[in-house]
Amino acid sequence: MEKERIREEIKKRVKNLQKLMEKEGIDGALIIGKVALYYLAHTDQDCHLFIPTDGDPILTVRKDLRRAQNDSPLPNIIELNSLSGLVKIISDSLSINGSVIGLELDILPVNTYMRYRDILEGCTFVDISPLIRDMRMVKSEYELSLVQKAAKLGDELLEEIPKMIKEVETELDLAALAEAFYRRRGHPGITRMRTFNMESIYGHIISGYAAATQGNSPGPTAGWGVGPFLSHGSSFKKIQSHEPILVDYSSNFMGYISDQTRIFSIGDIDKDLRDIHQKMIVIQNEVAKRGIPGTPASDLYSLAIEMVKEMGLENGFMGFPRPVPFIGHGVGLELDEWPVIGRNFNIRLKEGMTIALEPKFFIPEKGVVGVENTFVVTEQGMKKLNRFPDDIFIIDH
Repeated sequence: MEKERIREEIKKRVKNLQKLMEKEGIDGALIIGKVALYYLAHTDQDCHLFIPTDGDPILTVRKDLRRAQNDSPLPNIIELNSLSGLVKIISDSLSINGSVIGLELDILPVNTYMRYRDILEGCTFVDISPLIRDMRMVKSEYELSLVQKAAKLGDELLEEIPKMIKEVETELDLAALAEAFYRRRGHPGITRMRTFNMESIYGHIISGYAAATQGNSPGPTAGWGVGPFLSHGSSFKKIQSHEPILVDYSSNFMGYISDQTRIFSIGDIDKDLRDIHQKMIVIQNEVAKRGIPGTPASDLYSLAIEMVKEMGLENGFMGFPRPVPFIGHGVGLELDEWPVIGRNFNIRLKEGMTIALEPKFFIPEKGVVGVENTFVVTEQGMKKLNRFPDDIFIIDH
C-alpha cells in the first residue's frame, strides 16, 4: 500500500514538472541534487535523473544500482558507468544539438557544470531550480502526513526537555540528550538547507546572554557554538537558573521537516521577558489568522512589523543589532524552503504550503524569548501542527 502511494506521488510530481518545463520551453531536465532526486525519484543514491518534457524519466545509477532499484518506483532504472554515457541516454529522447536542458544551477558546482557543458556540447543549459522549488511549496496529502509526523516528534522532544534540563550542566549536555532522543526515533541526523555555505544539524539549544549573541546563522539566533569552525548552536556555557533556555530543534520524519522553538527556564524569569514572550505569541497568532490563500507573503511580514511598532518593540525583534528581514520560512525537505514570510517576498500563499512562523525578541545580556511553530495554509488561515504549549515552561528548582 505504501509503495503504491509513493509510486503515485512520484508519477504526479514528474508529470507536474514536465508541464512546467513545456511551458518554459525546456526540452529536458538533468537532476542530480539529493533533495530533488528524493522528491522526483525517491532515492538518495549516486544518480542522474533525466526527465524529457515528452516521455518517461530515466534514472541512471552510478552507485548503488540495487539500492536504487529497491528504493525508487520509477520503471526505467539503468546503470551509468561514466558521465559520457549520458549522451546516448539523452539523445535517445531528443536531439543534443540545440536542445534546452534544465539543471539545478543554484546548487551545482561550477566544475560539475563545466563537465556537463563539455559532454553535452550543443545544448543550452537553464536553471530549473525555481520550477522545482515552486512545485515543492505546496504539499500533497501524503507530504502533509509526513510533516505532521515530524511535528508530533518535535512535540515529544519538547515534553522531555524539562526532565533533560534537570540532568545537565551545559548547553552541549542538553543538546546531546535531545539529539539522542531524536536519533532513536528515526531522525536522520541532518537538516538539509539549500542556501550556499549554510549548515544546520538539528538547530539551536542556547541559553541566556549567549542566545542573544548574533552570528552567521541565516536565522535570527546563533549562540556561541563550539568555536570558529562552527560558530553557532550549543556551546560549553553552563545553563543558569532564571534565564531563558531556547530550544529550537527541527524534527525530521522520512526527510520531511517540522521546525519548532520553545523557551524553558529553571525557576521564574524577569517579568519583562515573560511579557515580551506573550507578545510574540500574539504576533504569531495574528499572522497565522491572516495567512489565507492568496495573501502575499510580504503582507504578513508587514503586518508583523506594524504590530511590533505598536508594541514599542522595534529594537530587538528578530535579532539585535541586525535583525533578519523575515518572520517565517517554508519547511519540507529543506529547512529554508519557499515561501519566505519576509520583506519583498511577494509569492502568494496557497493551500497546502507548510510554513514555520518564528517571531523572536532579543534582549542583550539577558537572552531571547519567542516561539516557533510549523503551520499548514488552509482556507481558514494557517493551522498549527505543533501541540506543545507556546508559553514559557518554568521548571521547578
